[in-house]
Amino acid sequence: MLASACYLLRGYGRDDRIVYGSGQIVPTANIVTAAKALFADPGIAYIHVRSASNNCFQCRLQRAS
Repeated sequence: MLASACYLLRGYGRDDRIVYGSGQIVPTANIVTAAKALFADPGIAYIHVRSASNNCFQCRLQRAS
C-alpha cells in the first residue's frame, strides 16, 4: 500500500454515490492534505483511495467519530 507515486481520491455521499467533481489524482505524499480538503465538504461521507492507473480500490477513509 502507498507504493505508487499517486492515487485517485474520490468522495462518496451518505447515499453511497460518487460526489461528482470530487475525484482527483493525488501524489502519495499529499493524500492526507487532499483528504482533509475533501472532508471540508459536508456532503462527502467517506473517500475511496484507488489506483490512479487501474482504478482498483485500495482503502476507504472515514471521518473520525
